[in-house]
Formats: sequence, structure tokens, C-alpha cells
Amino acid sequence: MGCSTSLAKMILFIFNVAFFIFGIASLGLGIWVAVNKNDLFRFINLVDSQVTEGANQGDISSVANQSGAVTAAGYVLIGLGLFTLLVGFCGCCGAMKESKCLLMIYAGLVGLVLVLEITAAIMAAVFQSHVRNSAEAGMLRVQNRFFVAMPDYLRVQGTNVRMLRRPHHRDIANSSSWTASNRTFAGKELKVPLTCCRLRENRKNAVMDPRYNWTNFADDLQDSGCPYKPLGGNGGLNNATCYNSLLEYVSQYSKPIIIICVAIGLFEILGILFACCLIKAIENDVSYAKQ
Repeated sequence: MGCSTSLAKMILFIFNVAFFIFGIASLGLGIWVAVNKNDLFRFINLVDSQVTEGANQGDISSVANQSGAVTAAGYVLIGLGLFTLLVGFCGCCGAMKESKCLLMIYAGLVGLVLVLEITAAIMAAVFQSHVRNSAEAGMLRVQNRFFVAMPDYLRVQGTNVRMLRRPHHRDIANSSSWTASNRTFAGKELKVPLTCCRLRENRKNAVMDPRYNWTNFADDLQDSGCPYKPLGGNGGLNNATCYNSLLEYVSQYSKPIIIICVAIGLFEILGILFACCLIKAIENDVSYAKQ
């Protein structure tokens, strides 16, 4: 390809330093996702752990098990990170030793890694799409079936607030999505869920405490009458919904996975090209030496 052996060796060596860096990044991201899998599904897991009785408890458990897709993606990234470090080591040895065999193995392994990482990126994209298609329906099912008895109502509403650590969102899809149920709180009929109402700024951290006494929740609202007012003209409501908050939170995990995989893929394509260049240069040097 017209490039000298020394230049190809230098470029391939520099590339493999970057390859090691991206391998470490992939490994770290995979560990991060695997370790924080419960945080990714904070809402679902908390509901699953708190609603332990009832005919529909199995439905909650099945929704909680959806976290397996993200966990699998994390383990895939861990495996790819370790494999990437190994392949980078082989690439360096092949370049320094000018071993055509090692370089061919290196190029083949890099190609395999590229295919696997494309698969991981597709998994992340499909998972994000799956959340958009099914999360709202699943959350509405939880809401309609389990916001019933007072202490279960308070548990699930508390979980609703603590999910994503954001005590400032509305109901699952919007405030009106909750009106199919006839709920009461403190002896009064609720017109909107408690979590639809704005909290006082100095009480937001207190609400995040798992030991918080939810029977006093109305006292911590900016407008204590907000839960009992109809939607129209109720100025104490929040704008964000739980559904949109969940999508935003999940995207914080899926987007880095996609970006890392794409960046590593581009470097791997360059690595294959430089390995082929060095193989060609080695072949040319061997042919020249035989003349």
C-alpha cells in the first residue's frame, strides 16, 4: 500500500495505546452498568419489594425482571473490555515483532470485536425503544392495581417520588391518567395524585428519606389543598410526568453505551486497516530481501 514498515508499526502501536484506553473505558462502563442495575430500575424494584401481596404481585415481579436486558449489556461490555485489552496486547506484539501471523490474527479478532460491539450497541438502542413502548403501559398497570389500600397507596406513592430521586413530577402519563381511580387521603377524595403537587423547597430532601411519614405529606406541599383541587385551574401542579422522568433517567445509561461502542468501532476499523498495511509492508520487505 506504499507505506513503510516503520511508519505502519508506529501508527499501529499508537492505535493500540488508544485501543487499551477504550478497552478500559468499555470495561469501566460495563462494571458501572452491572453494579448500578438496581438504580436503573429503581422504581420497578422498589415497587416489587414493597408490594409483596395480592393476586397481581406476579405482574410486578415480571416487570422488575426486565432489568436483565441492561444487566446483560453491562456484562457484554465487561467481556468486550477484557477482550479488547487482550487484542490490543496481541496487536502491539505483532507490530513490534513484525509477525505476519500475529497481525492477521489481530485483524481477525478486531473484526470479531467490532461485530460484537455493534450487537451491544443495537441491544442498547432496542432496549431504549422497548422502554418507550412498554414502560408507560406497565407503570399505569402498577398504578391502577396497587394504589388502593392506604398503606399500599402510601408505599407506592412514596416509591413513585423516590424513583430517580426526583420529588417533582406528575403522575405516570399525566395527571388525568390517575382519575380512573377513586382514591382518598386524610379522609378527603383526591383529585390528583399527591406526587403531582409541588413540594416546598426546604422539604424535598426530607421526602427522599425512606423513613419519611407519608401521612404528613400534604403539609409539605406548597399548596396543601392541591391534591383535592380539580385539574383545571390547579396552579400547584408539576409539569414533568413519571413516564418522561423514567425515560430521561434510562437514557443517561443507554446513550453512553451507544456512544462508547460507536467510538470503539471506528478505532477498530482503523486498526484493521493499519494491520493490513503493516502486513503488506512486511510482505514487500520480504520480497525485496529475496531479490
